[in-house]
Amino acid sequence: MVKHLIVIKTVSFMMLLGFALSQDDNQSENLQYSQDLYIAFDQTKGNTNNLVTGAEYSFSLIGDIGSIRDTEFSLSFGGNYATLEEKPYALDGNIHTQFDLWANQKYSPFFFFDYSFDRSLGLINRTDWALGGKIRFGKILSLSYAYMFEEEEYTVVETFSRHSIRPKLKLVLAEGNFFFDYRAFYKPRVDDFDDFLLENIIVCSIMTFYEALSVDVTLKHSYNSKYEGDNKILKPLDEWDSVYDPDYGDFIAKETYYKDTDLSLSVGFSLNF
Repeated sequence: MVKHLIVIKTVSFMMLLGFALSQDDNQSENLQYSQDLYIAFDQTKGNTNNLVTGAEYSFSLIGDIGSIRDTEFSLSFGGNYATLEEKPYALDGNIHTQFDLWANQKYSPFFFFDYSFDRSLGLINRTDWALGGKIRFGKILSLSYAYMFEEEEYTVVETFSRHSIRPKLKLVLAEGNFFFDYRAFYKPRVDDFDDFLLENIIVCSIMTFYEALSVDVTLKHSYNSKYEGDNKILKPLDEWDSVYDPDYGDFIAKETYYKDTDLSLSVGFSLNF
């Protein structure tokens, strides 16, 4: 309960700060707003009953605040839910809010807060507070580093720090009708580099006949060293795989551990306001 209150208070503070900046009469003419809504849905009924849903909303505010140029505030939240034969097998969610000073300049310091959970990975929750900086190499390439204070819960609650290194490549092609975005995250623990998270994300956006509507194809690869070697985490009993036992003459539950690698491909629509 206390953890949830901290998350709510942190996000509320960031939202109020962003709203306060947007209401500054002296600066409002220099501020630009952007809202984006992404929706994905797939359902199959008949011999197989399958449901996959996903949604994400993001808001950003960028402009000049006093003598500070290109200051950006962003907020996003989303999640996914999936069932097979009416039994849930995927449930995850994420809240992310961030402040970037001089966001489009060569050097840009930033702060962000992130909260996430993922049932399919056994992650009850993970909370990050981070300070970092970004350097841009031209208009298409950037590299950022952040020092993160993290609290995560799988079977027990742990508190520690991580490094976060993120290269990013962004291309605008076909006269602005095709967008390619690639970013990778490498997040080792400060006190144990053998404990790390690795993530690769590719997003291809194709504009449609309606200017604000695009088709988004997202490929995501993630790796968690916590799920390998002696650190393997056992899934709950109701999620164990079933194998046929000839001696018993029936299917029995087999101990099943979380896998260290996940790969997902999704296609959906994105509406930009």
